[in-house]
Amino acid sequence: MIIGGLSAIGTQNAKRMLAYSTLAQVGFILIGIGWGTPLSIAAALVFTFNHSLIKAAMLMLAGSVASRSKAKSAAFEVVTGVGKSMPYAGVLFFIGSLALAGIPPTNGFINKYLIFESGLNSDAFLVVILLALGGILTLIYTMRAFQKIWWHPLPDADRLKAYGDRLVAPSLLIIFVVALGLWAQPLIQFSQVTSAWLLDPQNYIQSVLDTIIALGW
Repeated sequence: MIIGGLSAIGTQNAKRMLAYSTLAQVGFILIGIGWGTPLSIAAALVFTFNHSLIKAAMLMLAGSVASRSKAKSAAFEVVTGVGKSMPYAGVLFFIGSLALAGIPPTNGFINKYLIFESGLNSDAFLVVILLALGGILTLIYTMRAFQKIWWHPLPDADRLKAYGDRLVAPSLLIIFVVALGLWAQPLIQFSQVTSAWLLDPQNYIQSVLDTIIALGW
């Protein structure tokens, strides 16, 4: 989690930054799995599902920004200022950044809340502090990217293409990101049921044994 966050801060490419971010977010998920409680396993499941939506949207947005450059690169030296001509993409990227950092009203807040709650219930206070540090690192590298792409001036307008990738898919994903932040209960309940099933595999074992007997193996 920490190595991924620091690596994302150190990189100079938006897509590579998001790749390191995935490493960091997987760290959060593994912590939830490692605690092994019903709540932490449910939190890891919710985190995994929600993060797939957030990161897919963010990668698409980084690709859309890169597609506006003639160099077709997501390096910050290439895409700095490109967002000036893409304000709507900037709004989507900003919301996605909030989700990655775990800020309401996004589904990323639900991720972090459940992980933090399961850590406090497990009396893992030091790990909870590290989780908070991981969230701060996330906010640092996403806001840095946002500033470079959408706030800084465009050095050379001639390097821009008239059109780039469309924003339909990331728009839909960001809608889900916000919707699952405002209405998270169904996903949480489903994850809790799944967590209970995973931690008590007797029904699965019995089902396999019954199948073996029925097949005459």
